Amino acid sequence: MTLVSIKVPLPNEGIIIRRTGKYRYVYKVTNTFRNEKGQPTNKRISIGKSDEKSGMLIPNDNYWELYGETFPALAEDPPSSEPSPLPAPGFESVHLIGATFLIGRILESLGIARILRDQFGEKRAFSIGTAVAYMVCRGNVFERVHDWCEGYTLHEPPLSSPSASSLFSSITFSERMSFFRDWVSLQPEDEYYAYDVTSFSSYATGISDLEWGYNRDKEKLPQINLGCYLGQKSKLPVFYVTYPGSIVDKSHLPYMMAYNETLGISNVCFIGDRGFCTTANINFMHASKLLYLIGVEIGHKTVFAAIDKVRDGLVSVRNIVRPGVYARSVHGRFYGETSTMHVYYDPGIAERQRQDLYRRVDVQEERLRQLEQLTKKEAKYYRTYFNIELEENGSFTYERNHDKVDAAATNCGFYCLLTNAKFSSSEALDVYRRKDTIEKGFDDIKNYLEMKRLHTHSSSTTDGKMFCSFIALIAAIEMANKLSEFMKKKSMSKDALVSELEKIKVVVMSDGKRLMNPITKTQRTIFETFDLSQDDLINYINSNNFVNNC
Repeated sequence: MTLVSIKVPLPNEGIIIRRTGKYRYVYKVTNTFRNEKGQPTNKRISIGKSDEKSGMLIPNDNYWELYGETFPALAEDPPSSEPSPLPAPGFESVHLIGATFLIGRILESLGIARILRDQFGEKRAFSIGTAVAYMVCRGNVFERVHDWCEGYTLHEPPLSSPSASSLFSSITFSERMSFFRDWVSLQPEDEYYAYDVTSFSSYATGISDLEWGYNRDKEKLPQINLGCYLGQKSKLPVFYVTYPGSIVDKSHLPYMMAYNETLGISNVCFIGDRGFCTTANINFMHASKLLYLIGVEIGHKTVFAAIDKVRDGLVSVRNIVRPGVYARSVHGRFYGETSTMHVYYDPGIAERQRQDLYRRVDVQEERLRQLEQLTKKEAKYYRTYFNIELEENGSFTYERNHDKVDAAATNCGFYCLLTNAKFSSSEALDVYRRKDTIEKGFDDIKNYLEMKRLHTHSSSTTDGKMFCSFIALIAAIEMANKLSEFMKKKSMSKDALVSELEKIKVVVMSDGKRLMNPITKTQRTIFETFDLSQDDLINYINSNNFVNNC
C-alpha cells in the first residue's frame, strides 16, 4: 500500500490565485460586494496552494470544510504519464490520526502496551488503548466515543459508549494488580515514591465506596478517595488504590503500603506532605523498615523545639542550601522515633508571612471594633491575638496582645522536613520539592481528563474506568514531560498540542489507498522529541494495526 501526498483538481469556479514569494496560493471567494468607494471587492478564504508541476491544488484544512462533501478525484505525486483506463477512485473518509498515533507510541515506548497485551490479550488491550487515547484527546465523557473513533483513528471496530461500559466492567481487580506489578518492575530500582490522596465526587448511588467525607473540591457530594504513588525520577504515576470517601487520609497510609510487598516495592523512600505526619504513621514506617521524607506541622511542640535549637546562627553563609534559603538539621526523637529534622528558613517567605499575619490581626481588630457582643466561642477565637474581657450579657472589652502577635511571627519563614533517610538538608529539599509533580498529576486527571465527575453508576464500571484514566494520565504526563520546553516556548497547552497533532489528515479512498500531506515543521519537532519520524507515521498508517503500533 502506497502513501502519497494529497493533490486535488482546482475548483472550476469561484477561486482566485495569488503569488506570495515562491508559492501561488488559492483562495475561495465567499462573497462579492462594492466597498465604500463603489469599487468591486470580495471576501475570500485560503484553500491551499497550487502545485507548479501538476497545476493541481495542495489543500489545507479550509478546503476539506468547504469541499469535503463533494470530494473530487485525487491524484498521486508524481502524476502518471499514462491516462488511467479505469475511473478515478472516489473519496471515502478523512481521519485525523496524529494524536492517537503519538499516544500509542508513548504507551509502547514505556512498556505499557506490552503489559496490556500480556495481561488482557490482544482484543481487550486494543480496546483499552482506544479508551486511553480517547481520554487523552477528549476527556472522560464517552457518549461520543464512536464518532471520535470514526474520525480520529484508522482501526475497526470503533469503541462505542455501551462497549466502553462493558470494557470497564470487565476489568477485574486481579488484572489491575497484575498490571501494576509489571509496571512497578519497570521503574528505577532507586526510585523515590511520592504519596498523596485526592477524591472524586459523584451523584451516583450504585458505587460502594462512594461515601461522605472531607471534600477537597468543596462540593456537597459523596466521594471516592484515591491514594497514588508517583515516581520522583520518572515523574510518572506508578500505582493507585481507591477507598471509601469517609476514611481520613492520614489513617489510610498503612493500608496503602500493605500493597508494597505484593507489588515488589522495596528499598525506596516514600515522600508525603504534612497531612500524613502522625505518630502512628511514623511508627508504622519505622516498624516496616521503610524510608520516608515527610513535611511536618510547624505547630507541633517537638518541631518548635527543633527550630529553637538551630535558630541562633542559622542565617549564615555556611548554612545556605539555595539562594535565600538557610538550613540545619537536628537529630533526635520525633513522633516517638529517632530520626532527623531538617529545619529551613527563607527570609523572603518570612516577610510575606509576617505581613499576612499583621493583616489578619488588623482585620480581626476592625471586626471587634464593629461588634457590640460576643459569644464564648467567638471570644475564644479572638483571644488568639487579643485580650478579651467578656461579660455575662455578651458585652466585652478588648486589647491587642502584642506578645502573642510577636510570638506568632517568631516562626514565620520556617518549614521542616522529617526523615529517617541519609539526606543532607539540600538533598532532602530537592527530593521533597519534586513531590509537586503528583499535585499536577491530580490536576490533570481531574481537569484535563475531566475525571472530576466519574460519570459511572456502578462499582465495577467505576473501577475499570479509573484504571483506564490512570493509564491515560501516564500518557498525558509523559507527553507533557518530554515536550515541556517546546510547549513553553510555543505557549502551547496540552489541548493545543493535541489539536496540532490532529491536523495530520489521512484520506481513505474507495479502493483502499491512503493519502496524507507531509507533516509540518511543528509536528515534525513533536515527533522527533519521541524519536519518531514521518516514516514511522507512514508505516503506522499503512499497517492499520493499533494493537501492534500502540
